[in-house]
Amino acid sequence: MALYDRLDTRAVEGLARRFGIGDVLTFSIMDGGLENTSYCVETSSGRYVLTLWNQKSLQHATNLATLLMYLTERGIRTSQVVVPPNQPVVVLHDEKPVMLKHYVDGDVSANLTGNLLIQLGEEMARLHDIPAPSYLPQSFPYGRSHFAEVTESKLRHAYIDWLSEKTRYLHKSIPQHLPMALIHGDVFFDNVIVKGDRLMAIIDFEEACHYYRVFDLGMVIVGACQDRQGISFEQAGRFIRGYQKRTTLQSIERETLKTFTIYAAIATSFWRFRQYHLLRPEPRLYEKHVEMQMLADTISRYPESRFTDLFAEKTTAVASGRDA
Repeated sequence: MALYDRLDTRAVEGLARRFGIGDVLTFSIMDGGLENTSYCVETSSGRYVLTLWNQKSLQHATNLATLLMYLTERGIRTSQVVVPPNQPVVVLHDEKPVMLKHYVDGDVSANLTGNLLIQLGEEMARLHDIPAPSYLPQSFPYGRSHFAEVTESKLRHAYIDWLSEKTRYLHKSIPQHLPMALIHGDVFFDNVIVKGDRLMAIIDFEEACHYYRVFDLGMVIVGACQDRQGISFEQAGRFIRGYQKRTTLQSIERETLKTFTIYAAIATSFWRFRQYHLLRPEPRLYEKHVEMQMLADTISRYPESRFTDLFAEKTTAVASGRDA
């Protein structure tokens, strides 16, 4: 957790009054977040998540709040923003943006069951069907267009040669004219709130953009369908089955799913390397990128058939009456 600023009782109570949520009963710091500090706040009217953005501009935070409201209005299960009375949706505290959301009751699980993965696939398909607002970025915030920030840096590190090689691979392997959509971009298991066998919400839309929709699928496979050997194709198959209940991927997307799963692992390794070696050097996290670097190499060794078979599973399941 990046705890840049501690809000004391007086500050939290003052913000609660500005948002009109009643008297503060208790509040506590929440885990997670590298660019923000979040608090779980319980008041006389309910439980909320209060987020103070340490590294984002007011415009960026406002765009995120506006996106969450846009998604909620269209039935996407995500964090519901609290709009303060007679004030903008994002307020300033000590010149830093602050957003308030309703608390989502549930947990995160590193082991999403088959039914939850099917629900996640359906929810991602619903997300991809929604038109992307004009204020969203037109490229992924840590996609291949940013890799030069590391490969052209002055650092001397073996990772740079690896990333340069993977950049060339992606340049050769990603075709033009792939379908684009409003994507989340970072659906790891800890951005999925569940309660029992029910998916409650997909949270943390900070990386949302208008980008390749198959990239979003690759990121879910990397972030929510891993096992000790690499990718769990049983879990990935359930996710894809849920997705295809609502949306049929084009053949070019099915053919490049392996490439985009590799891409998702590369991009995540890049973010971690850039974060801990360049932007905010942290020696104890210098090797944080290695997990995703190794996963990208593992995925590269899988035969293409492992990914094309994910789509055959839908046909088999329907034929046998097991598509549930």
